[in-house]
Amino acid sequence: MRDSDETTADSGRDFDLRDEYSATVNVFLHFSILGLITLVTGRPFLFPSLGPSAYLMATGEQPRAEGAYHVIGGHAVAVAAGLIAYALVGNEVSAYVVFDRPDIAFSWELIYLSASATLAMMLTTTTMLLTKTNHAAACATTLIIALGLMGGLEDALIIVVAVAILWYFHDRVISTLAERYGFKPRDAREE
Repeated sequence: MRDSDETTADSGRDFDLRDEYSATVNVFLHFSILGLITLVTGRPFLFPSLGPSAYLMATGEQPRAEGAYHVIGGHAVAVAAGLIAYALVGNEVSAYVVFDRPDIAFSWELIYLSASATLAMMLTTTTMLLTKTNHAAACATTLIIALGLMGGLEDALIIVVAVAILWYFHDRVISTLAERYGFKPRDAREE
């Protein structure tokens, strides 16, 4: 037996290219649709925290990943928490601007950003636990807003709409096709 065969046998899971391939195709489809919307609208329908959400959905990490309540609800909680934190202590500072400056150590801007990020994470964590939305990928969303990378009501709305599109397209189109044609990935935690 070759080393790679032993590793596969030892892991208790046979390598199944269909699982890995289907997840890759899922992510491609998710981001192609959102990329097209971004191209047509000129608005940021693609942002970093969509990556973890798309990955969770594409790899079959259920139920927290796929349920609309968790995905959309978690990001909505994160958006609200990020906006509140940034409004209270962000002082209209943006990480884009601050980290582009030389010699920013010990600056007030870093204190504002750190306080905003910390408060946003605290609010997001508490609220997701209280509401049982529990979508860890949304923690990146709250930081995007709390650090002034995206913000304001228009960006907040775009984030929630983009997440809703991601979930809807996955649940109604991709998952339906995956079930029909037999390429839905297994939940890796069940192995």
